[in-house]
Amino acid sequence: MALSPHKSHLLIFPFFFLLIHAKLDLHPSDLKALTTVLKHIGLGVNGQLHPCNTEGVFCERRLSNNESYVLRVTRLIFNSKNLNGVLSPAIGNLSELKELSFSNNQLVDQIPFHIVDCRKLEILDLRNNQLSGNVPPELSSLIRLRILDISSNKLSGNLNFLKYFPNLESLSVAENLFTGKIPSSIRSFRNLRHFNYSGNRFLEGSVPLVRLEGSGSASESDVIPKRFILSETPAERMKRYTAPAPALKPSKSNGPAQAPAPTRATHKHKHKSSKRKLAGWIVGFVAGALGGILCGLIFSLLFKLAMAVIKGGRKTSGPAIFSPLIKRAEDLAFLEKEDGLASLEIIGSGGCGEVYKAELPGSNGKMIAIKKIAQQLQRDAAELAEEASKLLSKKMRQIRSEINTVGQIRHRNLLPLLAHMSKPDCHYLVYEYMKNGSLQGKLPSDDFFLQTDEMSLVKWMRNVMASENPKRAIDTKLIGNGYEEQMLLVLRIACFCTLDDPKERPNSKDVRCMLAQINH
Repeated sequence: MALSPHKSHLLIFPFFFLLIHAKLDLHPSDLKALTTVLKHIGLGVNGQLHPCNTEGVFCERRLSNNESYVLRVTRLIFNSKNLNGVLSPAIGNLSELKELSFSNNQLVDQIPFHIVDCRKLEILDLRNNQLSGNVPPELSSLIRLRILDISSNKLSGNLNFLKYFPNLESLSVAENLFTGKIPSSIRSFRNLRHFNYSGNRFLEGSVPLVRLEGSGSASESDVIPKRFILSETPAERMKRYTAPAPALKPSKSNGPAQAPAPTRATHKHKHKSSKRKLAGWIVGFVAGALGGILCGLIFSLLFKLAMAVIKGGRKTSGPAIFSPLIKRAEDLAFLEKEDGLASLEIIGSGGCGEVYKAELPGSNGKMIAIKKIAQQLQRDAAELAEEASKLLSKKMRQIRSEINTVGQIRHRNLLPLLAHMSKPDCHYLVYEYMKNGSLQGKLPSDDFFLQTDEMSLVKWMRNVMASENPKRAIDTKLIGNGYEEQMLLVLRIACFCTLDDPKERPNSKDVRCMLAQINH
């Protein structure tokens, strides 16, 4: 029978969840503590299964101290399993535990003091067991608790462990042997909605009550619990409520006693409170929107100022050094002079400019080659049309970008760029001097061009690559090594880079991408 896509996703998700858990290990301290806890309640960890796949054990992924993920125990749920034994003190070592539910079992002895070490505990459900003794007084340090149910046990002592539970929503201490008074600190439990203390015959007094604001008298209808829904039978209320403060009317049934209906003053107060909240939300939204716009404008202004400072700093920051061979920027200070290259030997020239030979100061005779690339002056650019000026500015930015890219590239077949200096009228590119001559000496001689009608090597290469036998462009010594196709692809890219129209030529980034796609 075919499954719908929705149902198939539901089946895949648990399998994927188990697969992730199978690849991660349980934290060693959690594994040791879990084994001890299960052993003390008559259970054990199956050695053939992952501990987190044990029924009632729930784990979640956490980041450990060594920046790797491990599994931590977050929930132990063993309700109505007919367990016996004791709750081991090792429970305190499960520091990521959020829920501990052992209700409807036969656990004995005391609640271990070490449970207060489970700082992230949100649900503690130990109802309907045989636990006895006092509740740890530091239990209120578990400030994340939302549900605390220790009802139907044999616990004794007072209720002074109910000190401060700001997030507690449901509290049940019913059917135990507690004595003393119900502490007034319960008033501070701002989220408490349910409080059951029935079945404790030796408790004295009543739940602390709060009189409504604006009430002139302390009549029974004006005195109500602030947030509590009390669970207690009418007979128990008559026995225990000995304090002079008026109490609630008992309900006719044995169910929870209900708070009296709100008065007119209560409705009026709630109406005013809702209006204040609505006004506060509107004011907050408007203030937040204005603040966001203002922050955006300020950030935009600061960003522009920072970019202006960076660009201004680049103009006067001196040469950009790309190699450790040049240890100080001061070694190239002679290039900043007007006649810095006048006394140097010219070792080559081309369409872009001249190449000079110089000794690098402070390098014990290390020779460098300095290539001067002329560029149009800024004052000449100002005389151009707006469109042409923008095009010139774009080309100058591209030149700087490509120079920076070349400066970062290191390859055995490329001459490394040592440094770059930008001046208003030219660029200086500093290379390591190569004593074996230039590429001109390695190009075909005049005898080669005597055998062909084409006098330009570039045009000859284009004609060969467009012919029926493009392998004529490859040296005969390289034929037969199995790389003919790759060499032809490189030559085609070279033809693209030497097109007559510069606009149609690919930039260095495109060339890198094309070369990277050639299979070796």
